[in-house]
Amino acid sequence: MTVARISRPSGPDASETAMPANAQHDHDMLARRIETLLRTDRYSSPLGIRLHDARPCYAELSMLVTPQAMNPHGSAHGGAVWTLADMAFGSAGYYDGPILTTESKLTFLRATPGGSRLYARATQISRHGRSGIFHIVMGTDLADDTAICAIGQFSGRWAGLPPLEPASYSPFATEAELDGDPA
Repeated sequence: MTVARISRPSGPDASETAMPANAQHDHDMLARRIETLLRTDRYSSPLGIRLHDARPCYAELSMLVTPQAMNPHGSAHGGAVWTLADMAFGSAGYYDGPILTTESKLTFLRATPGGSRLYARATQISRHGRSGIFHIVMGTDLADDTAICAIGQFSGRWAGLPPLEPASYSPFATEAELDGDPA
């Protein structure tokens, strides 16, 4: 199985996400645990979902709309879109261990064309005890309102289960870092 690795953000917006050294370690550990979740989930792992950003209460993931994820009309199958939304929700809530979906609503605004990359951003909007509510935005370009294809809300409950073992690599590592070259 090929595992996709995404580089850390760079450029003008990168300074907005800069973290202290100890927070960077926690960020990396959270990302590694989410990466394990994405690669070991038997239902969603064949979709090739990629982690782009993860921090407490927030996650951004994506998937390529491949022929296996399309409906007969050539656009993303609703089940594949919902699965990406659910994994984004689970990733945003993973800072406190596994969170189980208790309710979800996803409104489809437009079709996502086959062959495009679909992004999902999940943001926690409320938490009370072991229950949380997350806002989901999905589209081919999350910065462009005309490219948003679905919005929704997922509710869940932290299960009190132990977190998964972290992946042995960072999903944000560059190819050089993965090959042992710190450059």
